[in-house]
Amino acid sequence: MSRMSAPVRILITAGPTHEPIDDVRYVANRSSGRMGVALAEAAHAAGCEVTLLLGPVAAGSDRLEAGPTPDRTPRVERFESTADLQQLLVCHFPACDVLIMAAAVADYRPATAARGKLPRRADRLVLELEPTPDLVAACAARRRPGQRIVAFALEEPAKLTERAIEKMRTKGVDAIVANPLETMGSTSVVGVVYTADGRQFAPQAGAMDKPAFARWLIDWVLTHLGAQPS
Repeated sequence: MSRMSAPVRILITAGPTHEPIDDVRYVANRSSGRMGVALAEAAHAAGCEVTLLLGPVAAGSDRLEAGPTPDRTPRVERFESTADLQQLLVCHFPACDVLIMAAAVADYRPATAARGKLPRRADRLVLELEPTPDLVAACAARRRPGQRIVAFALEEPAKLTERAIEKMRTKGVDAIVANPLETMGSTSVVGVVYTADGRQFAPQAGAMDKPAFARWLIDWVLTHLGAQPS
């Protein structure tokens, strides 16, 4: 069966999460969403059926928000918080062949979000934070045979390889894209892919712009990860 008649179904997450402090303020990070949007566009160009779960960013959303068309433009659904993304993954993960978890999900969130707007005070405001659920590990724990999962690791360069490989093992994913802290918010990336069977892949030495790296990564997923339509 050809890819055109049975396209590989790729689910991609992108962007940051906003974890509410009150109805106005939130805890967030500097993720631009560029990598995930570029991956969605590259997967679409490769003939895949793409669903993009996109966080609170503007990058690329003007091109993608229109939704699916007869030529399989990526379907886009938006989320704000980790809880929102968790619900979307519960809905969309079972039907995909590949999950690429490029979203920068917050590690912590306020334990309680205040209603309304907290008043400005002269003294300190202390926030109690709680860990967020490990969304990619939860997906790995319930995946069906044949589903593939690619995670991302953003770490300090000196500890990048060690922490990326450990993250891949503890979360139970098939592969992980390791990239240094400088990638966040940047237009370029220096990415290395590590796989659960001990292999390492990289497109070239030095930085690549994110659309070019996205095209390479999608080709790698379709060629080396054994991604097949179910």
